Amino acid sequence: MIQTKILDVKINKITTKEVLEKIKSFLLSDKQHYIVTLNPEMLVEAQKNNYFKKIINEADVVIPDGIGIMLANKFLNHKTLSEKITGIDLIYKICEAGFIKDKKLYLLGAKEGIAEEAAKVLSKKYGYLNVVGAEEGIPAEISNFQFPISNKFSIFNFKILRQVVKKIVRICGYRKKILKQSFDYTHDDIVQDDNQVNKSCNHLIQRINKVQPDMLFVAFGAPKQEEWIYTNLKKLPSVKLAIGVGGSFDFISGKAKRAPLIFQRLGFEWLWRLILEPRRIKRIYNATVKFGWMVLKK
Repeated sequence: MIQTKILDVKINKITTKEVLEKIKSFLLSDKQHYIVTLNPEMLVEAQKNNYFKKIINEADVVIPDGIGIMLANKFLNHKTLSEKITGIDLIYKICEAGFIKDKKLYLLGAKEGIAEEAAKVLSKKYGYLNVVGAEEGIPAEISNFQFPISNKFSIFNFKILRQVVKKIVRICGYRKKILKQSFDYTHDDIVQDDNQVNKSCNHLIQRINKVQPDMLFVAFGAPKQEEWIYTNLKKLPSVKLAIGVGGSFDFISGKAKRAPLIFQRLGFEWLWRLILEPRRIKRIYNATVKFGWMVLKK
């Protein structure tokens, strides 16, 4: 496959047809593979997260997901990538492919109930699909836990940080009860929550292995989904291909409304998301302004 680089991150020049041919060969292979659908926000993250950059660069295929990727490659490398391929479009194309009829699929991620609903929609649309599992995975309150940092800070420093945060929040008018619930973490609490994450992940691995899927769609959001795949794929011997698909389950299930076709073709899906979800302004800023500035500086 032809590949190029944007900000030291690899990306493949590949068409949808070629991706599907690769996926078919991966599913027939004795080895395990993973695909990354790369968007500008992920490229920004990779500039400060070397581990994430390593994961992307070691992927079997890195697909351009977003008009920003296409324009950046044209600007930096004076080459045109074959076509933009979004995570959700790739899911639909895979479900339409003949080779998927005798394979098992597992949908993992998004918020509670979303993966299950997405599985129902796909199964209804493609009656031959064999979806053997669909779930949230690790509950958000566990997977998003932010305090297991004992390997980075001493307990003394952590206590100082806790006191500083308490004072700041108290000035903002929050009640002491809320502060106690939110910030009174000891070293034992941190270790306990670390163990809880590991225990939940192990149970998840067991559930997936029980039904032995051939393909895994992971919707934890980047970079979490790619890091999870990179760490755990080898523990899932039946899975020949894993793909990080971001917010695709939200669109498939109908929880989120996809941009009209004209927005998609013009590359303005980000604007549509901003209109519907103003709270995404920081993410969209990273994917447009910050990413654009990085490319210009390069």
